[in-house]
Amino acid sequence: MNKRLSTNSLSITIGAVLLCSSCSKKAQDAPAPTVETPVGPSITGLVQPADALMSVSLTDDKSHQDIASATLDSKGAYSFNTVPAGTYSLYYVQKRGYVRPRQQSVTVTAGKTTVVPTVTAVRSTASFTANGIAFSPTLVDLMIGPDKFSIVLTDETTYGLSLTMPYSVRVGTYPLNTASTYAVFNELGLGAFDSRLTPSTAPAGGTLTITAVENTAPFPSSVSGTFSFTGTNATSGAQKIISGTFANAYF
Repeated sequence: MNKRLSTNSLSITIGAVLLCSSCSKKAQDAPAPTVETPVGPSITGLVQPADALMSVSLTDDKSHQDIASATLDSKGAYSFNTVPAGTYSLYYVQKRGYVRPRQQSVTVTAGKTTVVPTVTAVRSTASFTANGIAFSPTLVDLMIGPDKFSIVLTDETTYGLSLTMPYSVRVGTYPLNTASTYAVFNELGLGAFDSRLTPSTAPAGGTLTITAVENTAPFPSSVSGTFSFTGTNATSGAQKIISGTFANAYF
């Protein structure tokens, strides 16, 4: 009887060992949990037109520090790689003649690619006539001062027309013969024609009519309008009658 008990005990012990061995093997054979790793860039975006911007900068919303900058490819695409999870802001640096797009807020999630909606940059445009001759500026540029700014309509070679106005400009009509609102047309070989120099026998300078102002925060700001004035050359006394329009001029 003792021999039979001993044999039974041995069988139970062997079975337990085999069972534990099987459990251990199954545990070892179980695949390890996968860890999600980033694939591709952290942030991608597109700007149209493709040549409207010089760069896009990425700023950390917590530290308010710029952490990276990206340029655009020939199609207007940009990307940022290996960006830690968090909330960021994109700031756009426009080329001359464009209105800077508004900043964008983006959230980066580890292992994911954040696709920023396509941004469209608005181009500034203008046209005018001087003594009946049509001018089509290739660039609407900007000159800034401490309390006023000038929109410059130019071909960058032979002429430039500057319209000066205060930063506080609003929709309305302004005379072009004051210290804060005036116009000057410069033409190669002919000199400058200033709206503030118009003699008393001619119309008083002219007017600048602002038809739209976009200055909702966060910036950019842009202005649109029309103008008409008589400009006088200080040396010769010659005059030019000038009128035109501009749209989406950045300031």
